[in-house]
Amino acid sequence: MNSQILNLEDNLKIFEKYAADYSNGIPHSLTIDFKKHKGHIIFSGLVHGNETGSLPAIIKIIEDLLSHKITYGGKISFFLGNIPAARQNVRFIEMDLNRSFGTKNSFSNTIEAKRAAELTPLLQQADIYYDFHQTIMPCLRPFYIFEMDLQSYYWARSTGISNTYVTRKKGAAFSNLGMCTDEYVRSLQKVGITIELGEKGFHTSAALFAYWIMKRAIKNMDLVFLHHCSIKKLAHKNDDFEFMQIKYKEKFDHPTKRLHQGLSNFKYIEKNENIGFDNLNKPLLAPLSGNILFPKYPTRDENHQAKQPLPGELFVIAQKMNFHPLKWTYSYKSRANPNRKPNSK
Repeated sequence: MNSQILNLEDNLKIFEKYAADYSNGIPHSLTIDFKKHKGHIIFSGLVHGNETGSLPAIIKIIEDLLSHKITYGGKISFFLGNIPAARQNVRFIEMDLNRSFGTKNSFSNTIEAKRAAELTPLLQQADIYYDFHQTIMPCLRPFYIFEMDLQSYYWARSTGISNTYVTRKKGAAFSNLGMCTDEYVRSLQKVGITIELGEKGFHTSAALFAYWIMKRAIKNMDLVFLHHCSIKKLAHKNDDFEFMQIKYKEKFDHPTKRLHQGLSNFKYIEKNENIGFDNLNKPLLAPLSGNILFPKYPTRDENHQAKQPLPGELFVIAQKMNFHPLKWTYSYKSRANPNRKPNSK
């Protein structure tokens, strides 16, 4: 057993002890209610099994809350998404858990669809939700990634840590395979945020990023729900993001499609640059210039056939935006006042 798995089991043992002490009835999750206000924040890790970097930080935050090193007045929940995949050090077992929410895959009989069904009642309780992820390939900086949603944008900006936000128009799905956790929460008109902490696995930097994001978000919960501060004003205390927009997605529609080795996240590629091979074993040319994100390198056989099931995309390309995404005309004319408290009653 490698050191990653040993480290995983040590951390899981600690997490499950707290989950038993603060059970909410959902496996591999826990809820603590400090009962000073009704705000409910949820944090998640291991939605992709081999993205374990946030797990030590989640445990540390739980311990700091219970010892009152960090004070908080509301309800807080934590869950670990795909422990079977984590124990096999893979992204998922049968299908991507982070494409398994909503209705598209609700009748599937996979391990991940069943787990999504378990987690859905908890996600429905969230006022604010942060989902921690990591990239398959190296990534030099953490970044936020979710569709442009006013309240979610304010909460991400108020939290800080990263100054990069990869976004897309409201209603644009991240993947055609199904709904992500943060998308599902936003579909309920709540705040849903995804943060990529860097390359997959246990890394000190990932744990530190996750810890400080959670600590700041918890503080903001009290400021908004207990002290009635405006999340917009809290957000404007921090510098704004560098915005990037996903402009292209290469479908992973054939198992022989593959990328050249060594493409890392945010690597700049030129239009018509040869970056791999298509399904006919001809050069795969970049359709436009920009920064590559989420390049996939699945296990392959001797004929270069990728192991099934295929991810939805082989890679995506993002470009820097030359305007603020809040200027998109579809935005918020029909939305509630942006200074409202999420789920205020």
